[in-house]
Amino acid sequence: MPSQDEEFYRRLLATFKVEAAEHLQALADGLLALEKVEGLADQTDIIETMFREAHSLKGAARAVNLREIETVCQPLESLLASWKSDTLSPTPAMFDLVSRTINTLEHILSSN
Repeated sequence: MPSQDEEFYRRLLATFKVEAAEHLQALADGLLALEKVEGLADQTDIIETMFREAHSLKGAARAVNLREIETVCQPLESLLASWKSDTLSPTPAMFDLVSRTINTLEHILSSN
């Protein structure tokens, strides 16, 4: 029989997986929207939302000790922060990189 701590962690991890899937879907949706939109104001809103999703996912992963997800989220969050601060402009190659990063995070999530 699992200890109370083990049971609590198991339930916490299950909750995290649901939440993480929602964050990843929001990131994917944001990326698709960002690829289609041309107005700077619309881009700014989408990037801000994506940044918050990546930041929340990173923090939630830290809370359940999933360092691999946290580690992958950090450069994604940094890239989105540079888009947000307009120190770097999104390019099709960067969109591909973000898409691959989301896929990697989905794979890590499904293997835990």
